[in-house]
Amino acid sequence: MRIRSINAEKMGLSNRLTLLNLIRTTPGVSRRELARLAGLDPSTVTKIITSLLEKGLVIEHGVRDADHPGRKSIMLRVSREAATALVAEIGVEKTRIARGFLDASFDILDEFDTPLEERSFFSTFAESLRTKAFASPRTDYCALSVAVPGMVEWGSNMLRYLPHIGWKNVDFETRLEGHFPGLNLPVFTANEAKLSLIAEMFRNGGVSGLHSGVYVYLSQGVGGAILMGDKIIHGLSNTAGELGHMTIDPKGPLCHCGNHGCFETFVSIDRVVKNFEQSGSLLPGDDFRGKFRSILERFSKGDEHSRAVLEEMGQFLATGVANLVNILNPDFIMLGGMGSILPGSFVSEVSELVAKKAPGAVSPGFLLTTASLGIESAALEGATLMAMNHFVKKAVQ
Repeated sequence: MRIRSINAEKMGLSNRLTLLNLIRTTPGVSRRELARLAGLDPSTVTKIITSLLEKGLVIEHGVRDADHPGRKSIMLRVSREAATALVAEIGVEKTRIARGFLDASFDILDEFDTPLEERSFFSTFAESLRTKAFASPRTDYCALSVAVPGMVEWGSNMLRYLPHIGWKNVDFETRLEGHFPGLNLPVFTANEAKLSLIAEMFRNGGVSGLHSGVYVYLSQGVGGAILMGDKIIHGLSNTAGELGHMTIDPKGPLCHCGNHGCFETFVSIDRVVKNFEQSGSLLPGDDFRGKFRSILERFSKGDEHSRAVLEEMGQFLATGVANLVNILNPDFIMLGGMGSILPGSFVSEVSELVAKKAPGAVSPGFLLTTASLGIESAALEGATLMAMNHFVKKAVQ
């Protein structure tokens, strides 16, 4: 009897978590639809939803026509402010701090230039938290979740290597606690590309039903995340997805990692900008992201120099993508980060090149696409989801 009781308790917890996550990912879903999607008896769904409503995790918001004539369905969604997390994105040039909510939305609290020196960064970061996030009225945060541009030991808060910032083996949580002794807040850190892929699988209906893919994060440097069997692959030392250091040309330019001809030395946005400006034509913009946008704007207007620079980028991008297709044979490859704003004509040309370079691996169902979330929101939304995934597991108990 004891074993049956434990199993029933675990099953009930699983059902509650399943329904809450379905409401998170399908705002406006009805009780009838939840029963169908979860494979649960309608009475069980009704009981669980009543509990979630009483806890303030879910709200009813409007009525729409149901599948059956004459019947109406009450739409459900999560209560945005039922939980609040503190989220941050450490960028090579800028760091942003935000307040994240249960529906995965977020509000920016602060933005500052990223100090590359470790001690200076944590002092600046802590001061921003103190004045922007922890100031009165005090918010009860469920977690602190941080996206970083480099290798993170999954399951811990050890930043193994952030090449463009120059940090190695930084224990993020310990360093932060040095500024906030006794900080009673769960802390999570993860690679920006992995978090961006999590956000895409949550938001993007075009890939949410696919089971394998690669997210290519184009920024200053190139990161990545690999999805196989509906799970993000971390690898033996938690560095799976470091696509930027795939060798494209052993005789190519020197990379930050010490090797020559890495993927990111050809297709990162700072390299493309530098290639453009080598002709003596300086681009407007305060940072590499702004300058890269200028190249795309000129490309859209027919500028030949921009076209030549992007065509060169496209050749190397196609080589890297073809390598990934040949090795992994995924359902999709998504260009994220600044890749999310690449023109459709450019992506089509790259796709054609990939088909030529990997003819045996590119199937009719393969999808090369751009991310639906831009570089300004993807990693922060992913960080919010990471924090809220932690919250909901406790909230449904």
